[in-house]
Amino acid sequence: MAVLLVNAVGCAGSGTHRLADTTPVSKSLVAEHSPSDASVPPKLSPPVSLASFTDVEANLELNDVEMAEEPTPPPVVLDTIELNSSGGESLPEAWAMAVAVDQKLQSKANVTGAAVYAHEAAKSARNPSLRTFNSYTALDREPGIGVDIPGLAGLGFGSLPIGEKDFFSSATFASVPIYTSGRISSTIDATCANVHASRFDQRSERHDLKMEVAEAFVNVLKAAKLVEVARISVVTLEKHLVDVQDLFDEGVVANGDVLAVKTTLSEARDKHLQATNGLDLASAAYNRYVGRPLDAPVTLAEIANSQPLSSEFETAGLPADAGPNELIAIALAQRSELQAVAHKSNALRHQAKRELAALGPQVGAASGFSFLENDNLTHEGFWSASLLAEWTIFDGGVARNKAAALRQQASALARLKQDLESRIALQVKQSWLNLQNANDRIHVAETSVAQAEENLQSALDRYRQGVGTNTEALDAQTLLAQSRNSYFSAKYDAALARVMLDRATGNL
Repeated sequence: MAVLLVNAVGCAGSGTHRLADTTPVSKSLVAEHSPSDASVPPKLSPPVSLASFTDVEANLELNDVEMAEEPTPPPVVLDTIELNSSGGESLPEAWAMAVAVDQKLQSKANVTGAAVYAHEAAKSARNPSLRTFNSYTALDREPGIGVDIPGLAGLGFGSLPIGEKDFFSSATFASVPIYTSGRISSTIDATCANVHASRFDQRSERHDLKMEVAEAFVNVLKAAKLVEVARISVVTLEKHLVDVQDLFDEGVVANGDVLAVKTTLSEARDKHLQATNGLDLASAAYNRYVGRPLDAPVTLAEIANSQPLSSEFETAGLPADAGPNELIAIALAQRSELQAVAHKSNALRHQAKRELAALGPQVGAASGFSFLENDNLTHEGFWSASLLAEWTIFDGGVARNKAAALRQQASALARLKQDLESRIALQVKQSWLNLQNANDRIHVAETSVAQAEENLQSALDRYRQGVGTNTEALDAQTLLAQSRNSYFSAKYDAALARVMLDRATGNL
């Protein structure tokens, strides 16, 4: 009996490439939906037994020794599912394409850029500023000062001019803050904290995107295997229908057996259509993430599904036998969501300090040049230097209330951070348990598939030899399809659980 084997070792690589596997998936499993005979792979790696065949040559040798007077029908050869073939996009390649085209991630990058510019503006408040004011004024009469000197009024000197009816004025000043009671420094600290918070938000969005892409990636691989399982069920039932029809034509079995196989075959074809539609939907969802047309063909490489290798733990700074408690500690130390909330809380506290600093003394210096067009003045231009001081003694409690409101918001974020820590711990625990459970299910499903294949082969052989019933053969076929579906569900649940664990610990 030839055995189809699939590699069930740990995930390869580390970091963002942790789930990349060098063994790709066959294009026919992803893109081709029409029924066709599955070929037996020449040689695959142990240790997982997925499907078994009857070795025709070995059985023929056995038949030569034990052959009776009447020839025995040749044993049934079961179609198998090819797991590994060349070609296809890897998960890291899918991540790279999604990161390049995702608009939500680009939006987060714009938010981070805005925070950076706000921080630069806050730092620029310490620099000197230069301003100029220019105007041209037209009056309805020439300004002057009334003169009440006896004898001059009769000579037409009732007023002395002090300006001109139309005149130009200009003033240019340079000013610099000297002391602001911490107002500028608090603003700089607040905007700096906002920059860090925006960057950690952007990182969280990137991790969420990669998690969504991984789910879409795994869904395509899983849907492709379900299509292949359904296709093989249809092929097996079609072959069985030929045998039952031949036996009916020979008068060996009743027409009820033929009708039962046809009914079961119709149900299998319906399941194949449903599986094909599921593959189309999964492929469309994946194409949306990578920025391709929804109906573009999808060819993906396989990903590993079992426990990570020791080298991966060492690369990530984890012990080889890291358990949930160690992983939770790492997650709490490096999850970007926690860092973002902490920086947002700090930003609010710095903003509260800024509001209170506005009540303190504000000292600055200014100097400049002023020009006033006036022929009555001995000098039309003046240089000046000033020392400016401002102090709000009482503002009715506005600043203090604003500061109190900001501190309350900061406290609210601190409490949310504590709640988020417990949620992250639960997420790590769940991801770790799901990974262990999926790996255990794989081992159970391997045995179940092998037993179901042997059961189906035996049931079909017994029926052809007239010692078994058609119901046994049909039930065995249904059981094999269920066992294979359970195996692939466990296999890809384990692969996805590995990615979820990386996401939960902040290593994705």
